[in-house]
Amino acid sequence: MKKALFLFFLCSYSLLAQINKDYKKTPLQQVLTDVSESYGLIFSFSDEIIKNKTITLVINDTPLDQILVALRTLTKLNFKKISNRQVIISTPNRKVEVCGYLFDETTNAPLSFATISIKSQNMGTVANDKGFFQLGAIKEDSQITIQHVGYMDKKISASDFKKSGCPKIPLFQEDTALEEVLIIEYITKGIDKKIDGSFSILNEDLGILPGQSEPDILQSIQLIPGINSPDETVTGIQIRGGSSDQNLVLWDNIKMYNTGHFFGMLSAFNPNIIKDAKIFKGGAHPKYGDRASGVIDISSDKEVPEKFGGGSGINGTHADLYFKTPITKKIGAIISGRRSYTDLLETPTYKALSEKVFQNTKITASPGTLIDEEEDEDEVEAAIGENNFFFYDLSAKLIIDASENDKIMISSIYTSNDLTFEIDNEEDQITDDLKIQNEGVSFSWEGTKRKKFRHSLKGYYSKYDSGYLYTEREENTIEEQAVRTNIVKDIGLDANITFDISKKNSFTLGYQFSDNDVSYTITEESEFETPLNESDLVKNIANTFYGNYQFLSKNKGFIALGLRASHYDVIDNVYVEPRINIEYPITNTLRIKATGELRYQPISQLIEFEDTQLRLQNNIWIHANDEIPVLESTQFSTGLLFSKNDWNIEIDGYYKNIDGLTSITNGFNTGNLELSTGESRIKGVDILLKKKFNDFRTWIGYTFNDIEYTFPEIQDAPFPGNNDITHNFRVSNTYEVNQWEFSLGWLWRSGAPFTEADLINDEIEYGTPNAKRLKNYHRLDISAIHRFNLNTSGSWRGHLGASIQNVYNRKIPISIRYQADENPNTDEIELEVLRQESLGITPNLIFRMYF
Repeated sequence: MKKALFLFFLCSYSLLAQINKDYKKTPLQQVLTDVSESYGLIFSFSDEIIKNKTITLVINDTPLDQILVALRTLTKLNFKKISNRQVIISTPNRKVEVCGYLFDETTNAPLSFATISIKSQNMGTVANDKGFFQLGAIKEDSQITIQHVGYMDKKISASDFKKSGCPKIPLFQEDTALEEVLIIEYITKGIDKKIDGSFSILNEDLGILPGQSEPDILQSIQLIPGINSPDETVTGIQIRGGSSDQNLVLWDNIKMYNTGHFFGMLSAFNPNIIKDAKIFKGGAHPKYGDRASGVIDISSDKEVPEKFGGGSGINGTHADLYFKTPITKKIGAIISGRRSYTDLLETPTYKALSEKVFQNTKITASPGTLIDEEEDEDEVEAAIGENNFFFYDLSAKLIIDASENDKIMISSIYTSNDLTFEIDNEEDQITDDLKIQNEGVSFSWEGTKRKKFRHSLKGYYSKYDSGYLYTEREENTIEEQAVRTNIVKDIGLDANITFDISKKNSFTLGYQFSDNDVSYTITEESEFETPLNESDLVKNIANTFYGNYQFLSKNKGFIALGLRASHYDVIDNVYVEPRINIEYPITNTLRIKATGELRYQPISQLIEFEDTQLRLQNNIWIHANDEIPVLESTQFSTGLLFSKNDWNIEIDGYYKNIDGLTSITNGFNTGNLELSTGESRIKGVDILLKKKFNDFRTWIGYTFNDIEYTFPEIQDAPFPGNNDITHNFRVSNTYEVNQWEFSLGWLWRSGAPFTEADLINDEIEYGTPNAKRLKNYHRLDISAIHRFNLNTSGSWRGHLGASIQNVYNRKIPISIRYQADENPNTDEIELEVLRQESLGITPNLIFRMYF
């Protein structure tokens, strides 16, 4: 009994103990220690809970219960007394039940099948047919994103659901009809068709594709009928018969003059930071100019990241790393980098790609060109060429939510391809140095004023630098050098304002300025009497005004009328480009469409034919002048689109006439060495048939092209164009099961035309231009991906992928050119036929992690 009374008085004394202290920004740990000693308490807690917490508190004979209340208020932690001597400190269970009903703000109709997600927790759900959704109990500091096709994204804090139960949540239709999606899953996941006729590729939603173990934006768009690459590269993309340099390619509003790595085999854009890409085969908005064919507008993420994240991966040619991080609640950054390891390790993927890229060059030729027949084996081995090749790219972006209605973005990109090939037999040394770089930076400010005015101010700087140096040394003395350089500097500005007359009518008015400088140097004398003999800087300042009216009817009919007028001072002329784009529903499932446009292009790529020792990247950007005309493209298209029950059927016919072509613009071989000008006439039909069966998708694409050149100075009668691939057929299939994705695709197309040649009196004599055709081309591609979580929360994820292009390893010539060479054994001039063969069997593996 005495012992019990003693413990009672001891506890009472502890609880009535006094402490007088004034804490100012004092670590919570110290305050708890003082209180514990003064009041005889035991605090139980995790070190992580109180880490880095400081408080300001005055204790002056304050009762313990009041101290605990004050600590709870200041720290936002729970202080729970489980006995007179023990207090447990814990994080409050701040969760709230989240549910709601989504409806159209204008019609009050429920919005079914909207996507509700919490990106920070990798969770989400889909609203039912009555617009109802439920996420359950989630942390009240979570940010909820609601997305629905045709409506503006909405972000809500979970704490907003505390007192409102399951509220009705209005969604507002997109301000502009151009953003409305017409068909979701036009071909496969992530490739959608918009109501303005463009195609949208959402990279993070993109499903597996044949022959791709990871998405490549410029390979992916080749699955769309009417878009192909006859030379199998991503830089050789041709849209409806136009050459690759006739496509406008933008990265975050930066004009890109080189879009590939590994001499066109890989895209120069890191797919992991791409948000989406818009592709126009025709009928583009008049803000897109200076190119005669298609538009490829690629954008990286535009939203401030909610939390730090990123990923890294490695495949058969390169490794990459990227980060997305918030700096503040309204400022975020995205940083990425990729680099090949081809200069350190040669994988089967690299060997297959390099065999195609370097064929018919000294890199794959016999190494004994510098060796006398009497030299021994050791000397021969010493003279074998060493190929040091690698590529890399870097990009960074700053995103600023300046206000609720204003967003500012600053983006930059740098790409580089470096090749050094050296042959050294101790006495003689031959070196080929080739470097191709493209760098750029852009600024954009987009906003809305008074709900009816949308403004945009964008500026960019782009620089393309291609340099090749051939050096031949004998005992460290330079005996011969050849130089080929091409530099393009482009500075531009775009300012426009859009007035939303109503939710279905809008009008845009804009102005563009660009200062484009081009210079080139070729030290060897060219056999063509063209501007390629010069090396002076040529400047073209362009001033452009454009306007566009668009109307979206209640039944989703679409009309866009545009006009673009540009003055190019390099020609000192004004060029007016009218444009029209119409889509109209005949029934709920059938639509008709038509486009018409006139387009001009003041800069083109020419082929530099001179044998520059290393036959790689011999395209030269050059401005129009008195000898090189401005390209003029007149194009029309019309078609039908059927969509119902996961069936998509589309037939699209088109006509295109491109005037102002030159014999060196297109690079075909003729006996006429003088510069000649002409035109191309293109007639074509694109057909798509796609069906989705649950997790299985299949689509068939077919393109008919009739491309005809007319060059009166070369031949009186028209002849097939270089890129006249008459028939192009593709069938693709994808299947998803659990965490696996599989894809199988087969491509068949007609052989390309070529010109026969013979050697007469040591001179090459060419036959009728493009009168013969190469063998038909076909290949089979497969790929598989397995996705998995690296931890139970799913915050660390990964995927492992494998792919094979050209499974049955069929290699055929896809182009032919000729040159006259002296036989080293007979000293006679012989005709050498250079056959550029297609890609052989090409395996690839990819391992990626996301965090």
